[in-house]
Amino acid sequence: MKIKAVKIKKEARISESEFLHFHRRGANFFGVFLLAVIALLFGFACESPSLKKVNSSASSTQTNAPEAAAAKPSLEDDLQTMRNANFDFIYVFRRKDGGALDGEDKKYLKAFAPAATNRFVRTDENKAVIAGSSYKFEQENLDNLQKRFVIENFSKPENQTTPKNSDK
Repeated sequence: MKIKAVKIKKEARISESEFLHFHRRGANFFGVFLLAVIALLFGFACESPSLKKVNSSASSTQTNAPEAAAAKPSLEDDLQTMRNANFDFIYVFRRKDGGALDGEDKKYLKAFAPAATNRFVRTDENKAVIAGSSYKFEQENLDNLQKRFVIENFSKPENQTTPKNSDK
């Protein structure tokens, strides 16, 4: 009889152990399930700011498409960008006939601009190019450019420029 009693106790312990194992697994499952439900509810209840931004920009681009086309940067905006970039020398080049600049005009402009010219920006519906540089254009080069272009000088006054030599 002792053998039967021991055997029954072992079976009882196994079943108790299995019960605890399933109980822990069930508690873990319930905890994960509860956490997932809370996360979903929170996600639907609180709309993300980035989602609002995407939704509002998508709706604004659909409704304001004509306004967006008209909001291209103007010559003044591009000049201000050059000033903000702190270029000492800023020139605006336009064709003498007032037409749009073509590939030959760009080649001519680059041929007589200092090699160290930092930035060229086409603006005004390709009728003007703004050149921003930290280096002064040589007078001989400006004279050559004036043969083909009308040049407007928006450079800083000489007492505010930093002397640099483009030959370096």
